[in-house]
Amino acid sequence: MQYAELVCKTNFSFLTGASRPGELMERAKELGLSALAITDRNGVYGMPRAYRAVKDWARDGVEGPLPRLLVGAELTLGGQPPLTLLARDRVAYGLLCRMITAAHAGKPKGEALLSEEELVTFLTKPGAKGLIALPTGLIDPQTYPHVHKLVDLFPGRLYLPLARLLDGWDKNRYENVIALAKRHALPIVATNDVHYHLSERRRLQDCVTAIRHGVTLRTAGKKLFSNAERRLKSPLEMQRLFRHLPEALRATLEIAESCTFSPSELRYRYPSEWIPAGLTAQGHLEQLVWDGAKTRYPQGAPPEVRRQLIHELSLINRMGFADYFLTIWEIVEFARSRGILCQGRGSAANSVVCYCLGVTAIDPVRMNLLFERFISEERGEPPDIDVDFEHERREEVIQHIYEKYGRDRAAMVAAVIRYRSRSGIREVTKVLETDRDNATALKLVEELYDFPRHLSIHSGGFTLSADPLIETVPVEPARMEGRTIVQWDKDDLDAIGLLKIDILALGMLSAIRKCCAAVGKPYETLPAEDPATYRMIQKADTIGVFQIESRAQMNMLGRLQPANFYDLVIQIAIVRPGPIVGKMVHPYLRRRRGEESSAVPHPKLEPILRKTLGVPLFQEQVMKMAIELAGFSAGEADELRRAMGTWRSSGSIERMGEKLMGGLLRSGLTQEYVERIFAQIKGFAEYGFPESHSASFALLAYASAYLKHHHPAEFCCSLMNSQPMGFYSDHTLVDDAKRHGVTVLPVHPNLSEWDSVVRDGKLQVGLRVVSGLGEGDGRKLVVERERRPFGSLADFLARVRLHPNVLHRLAMGDAFACFGFDQRHALWEILAHQALAAPEPTGQLSLFSGVPVAERRAGPGELFQGLDRLKAIESDYGSYRLSTRGHPMTELRARLPQIPRHTTRQLKEMPNGRVINAAGLTIVRQRPQTANDTVFATLEDEDGLLDLVLHKNVHEKYADVFSSAFLIARGVLHRDRHSTSLIVKSLRTIWEDSPMSGQLETLSHDWR
Repeated sequence: MQYAELVCKTNFSFLTGASRPGELMERAKELGLSALAITDRNGVYGMPRAYRAVKDWARDGVEGPLPRLLVGAELTLGGQPPLTLLARDRVAYGLLCRMITAAHAGKPKGEALLSEEELVTFLTKPGAKGLIALPTGLIDPQTYPHVHKLVDLFPGRLYLPLARLLDGWDKNRYENVIALAKRHALPIVATNDVHYHLSERRRLQDCVTAIRHGVTLRTAGKKLFSNAERRLKSPLEMQRLFRHLPEALRATLEIAESCTFSPSELRYRYPSEWIPAGLTAQGHLEQLVWDGAKTRYPQGAPPEVRRQLIHELSLINRMGFADYFLTIWEIVEFARSRGILCQGRGSAANSVVCYCLGVTAIDPVRMNLLFERFISEERGEPPDIDVDFEHERREEVIQHIYEKYGRDRAAMVAAVIRYRSRSGIREVTKVLETDRDNATALKLVEELYDFPRHLSIHSGGFTLSADPLIETVPVEPARMEGRTIVQWDKDDLDAIGLLKIDILALGMLSAIRKCCAAVGKPYETLPAEDPATYRMIQKADTIGVFQIESRAQMNMLGRLQPANFYDLVIQIAIVRPGPIVGKMVHPYLRRRRGEESSAVPHPKLEPILRKTLGVPLFQEQVMKMAIELAGFSAGEADELRRAMGTWRSSGSIERMGEKLMGGLLRSGLTQEYVERIFAQIKGFAEYGFPESHSASFALLAYASAYLKHHHPAEFCCSLMNSQPMGFYSDHTLVDDAKRHGVTVLPVHPNLSEWDSVVRDGKLQVGLRVVSGLGEGDGRKLVVERERRPFGSLADFLARVRLHPNVLHRLAMGDAFACFGFDQRHALWEILAHQALAAPEPTGQLSLFSGVPVAERRAGPGELFQGLDRLKAIESDYGSYRLSTRGHPMTELRARLPQIPRHTTRQLKEMPNGRVINAAGLTIVRQRPQTANDTVFATLEDEDGLLDLVLHKNVHEKYADVFSSAFLIARGVLHRDRHSTSLIVKSLRTIWEDSPMSGQLETLSHDWR
């Protein structure tokens, strides 16, 4: 007996199904089903993952009868029971996608509804005859009129589904369906209304149902299924259940045989409208590439470059990817035409075609990068090209894409928001009404882990098409205005073979462009390999410098001492879990210092590992080792690379790893060396950089370091004007700039622009730092001032209308000192001005609403009492979260006897191993996954930064104190030739025995 299951919801029916698509396909294979239809609610969300299982069977050579994948969806209809539709052919599938898109259009996120009028209209379109309809919810006689309408809409294609679920309603279901079938001469088809692959998932299905409805299991009642019967069942089980209705089982096979559509038919056509008349896409691409080569190589492209270009262009032609490269080129050209700084990153930097097109900035031939990391002919899928754009102007690029291609051909890629441990514990314990230690709850949390919760927007992924995209994948509105997303994420697009481009936002590009404009040096003309810049980098003087400003990177800078560009490439890559987990960091550093030999254990490794002193640090090196020593083809090596990033979720690295380790061992490498390589591969899954990606980022690291060293005022100014970005807050950037000799001027009503500016070498802080001041009001202030400078505080108040809270902050931030008023005097004048002004309309805030109660009640004498320096700094921080007067630690150190006298600069000169006390503002806290629960922090004072290291027991003991902004840390100084840190033994706040915390203690920083 054979059987095909035609109604099946996966966990991509979002808190409805309780099994993954792959689990369902695998179980269908085990049970010997002829076919399995994936019919998620209002979408084809789970289909690509089911299709991936089918492709894996083919790739692995799985033999025997395998279930076919059928594609459909359950649509929510207005005022009617749901309707499951199955697509017989490609045209019908396209129409189904259009119907799903319409169901989502104009609805709140996560909701979908197709009206009866829309349904009728769609069924007049091409493809309608290829849709098979299965109306559900036929237990209630009230659905009879609905079925009558469907008979006319789906002539010869309407089947009445019947499920035998042993839940007490089987008799009603059976009688109703039989009656309807006789009345309308309709065939009956068997189904089990599948929601999970094994009965053991019933408890999880109950749990997600309760989460979806916002109720507890105890109160869920009839919202839950009454038993565990909605699992995949074998043909034999279904035969027993339908022994009196065998024609219902035969109908499943008839329908399955008529559904010939396969996801493999989703052939993709790239946009191509910009190709000049008389040229093919390939011809136009080659023309652009060879023209670009003349620009990249003014003296003529070297022979090895020409050979590589010919190889890449030939491969692109064979694989039909010319339109894809032209699409990327057009987007980059648009950005450059608008003066938007952009740069390709990631594996695209392995391609000399991308380099000559101007998409990337790294010469891959000169750096001997592996092209197969970018494109695999064996895989046959389009490569990923990721391009970074200025974060403040990326929206221009996104809207250009929508305008050029239309919303029917362009949409952003989805990101699947999944349950993790914390969110799972929160939801499961809520519906179970229990605590997190409950055994049942822990089991459910484990099962729920990685389940989809809802869709969000990918950080920058777009998919484009020459044909209407909504006939390939449904599109739905995102929460962000002006955004639409497809129902698939990047992995789904890969499985189907659809184009994805990443339009990413990078704050440092904004800062670099602004700084280069300010100093009159185009980015591409910055001098390379500047010795003074590298000397600054070697001192770890890199606050604000791209990628090498974190505590861990600064620590490594002192040890690695980068002296050229490739050293920077390694520097960026080495502080990552891949090299750390693989225990490659210390061997590399020892070899760099000449403390051990750089010899490799096999001659074939010499050209692969020469640049990294015999230590594999990059994904490309592992791929080359797999090819040269383990007998991998280029395609298999690329599959290994892809497995590096997905092994935790797919386990594919274990399958590839057996062949890799066996091949490496047979080549003569030792077991210990091979195990280290494999450990590193797993580390790449956490966050390993390919060499090309690290090289692309190293360019920006060098450029930002060069600008910081040679133009510190403009560099700091550009960083402040590009916030939010980077690792540090404005106050840290300002204090660092002052340590580099920059004069920083405070907010000034007649001198400050909206952005900070540099005039005569001095940094004038802009209005954007004023807490609560919006850009619109800030720019109106500047426009009013340009008409005529403000002559007095009264003049300012008469001409500028600002929120009372903003006026309060300007006053207490000493912005009106230029008019002869200190903070409290200015505030009193503002209060008096409002009191004398005409009454405000009803609902207008009183200025007093933004003033502390104590100051409202204070008399003029007390208000006029000037602030001392510490209070003034504190007031600055309250208004701007920075102060140009100085660092608060200078004043605190002079006033509080409990604070150590030594600054961080002085402490760093003390001998290694000394027990010391250090005090400062905690500006960064980190808990890296690779640090075995060790916590790191950075203390800042008037002289600089000091790293703190808190082992697990210390952090747990002082966790409450550690959340304070200002700390005194006691511990052992760990100092070597290039870096200094404090191994903390105890912590306390600087406010012990002191009531002086105030605004300063609000400067706590989030974990990073």
